Amino acid sequence: MATSIYDMNLPSNLTELLASLVGRKLINIIKFNDVPEQELIDNYFIEPEDFFSDPLGPYLFYFEDGLVIGGVSDSRKNTVLMWVEKKENGEHRDWLQEEDEDAIPFYAKDFDEWSIYLNQVVKSVTIIKETSETYSKILDLPSERGVLLEFENGSGLIMSHGLNNNTDGPTLAKPDGIDPYFEGNLIYIPVA
Repeated sequence: MATSIYDMNLPSNLTELLASLVGRKLINIIKFNDVPEQELIDNYFIEPEDFFSDPLGPYLFYFEDGLVIGGVSDSRKNTVLMWVEKKENGEHRDWLQEEDEDAIPFYAKDFDEWSIYLNQVVKSVTIIKETSETYSKILDLPSERGVLLEFENGSGLIMSHGLNNNTDGPTLAKPDGIDPYFEGNLIYIPVA
């Protein structure tokens, strides 16, 4: 059965989609930026080895069966947002991130630190929610700061809203790479 076309939404509103990732093999991750490489270095002070995990654009996650999901963050909601870019049968929304001519793609396969997640089968999916008594709690923001994919080989990858560096943008993080700022302020909600 093909996945439905899901519009951009909070992970907690996409639990059926997230649960369906279990058993699927991740074969590609692309990070998009609207900023040229030299500008990333000169104006944002981002080193080339961090181009893939930096907070300046959305991600696409490609699975072996054809499903492609997207991830980005929304600073107004202090949260990650996700969507279905393409269904298993190739059906897609009207607009595709991967066809954005202004976006500059970076590929996980070109970064040793991130290529280790390719060709791995998803074992579980968990939503990570911030619970600290910060402005986000006071303003009653969703604060779904990440979606953790754990793989059968024991590794894990988090599509996050700044969990690794406490920034206000989409980043990739490792479970052991969460910024100390969040210690004691996160709850893990298993989806599957």
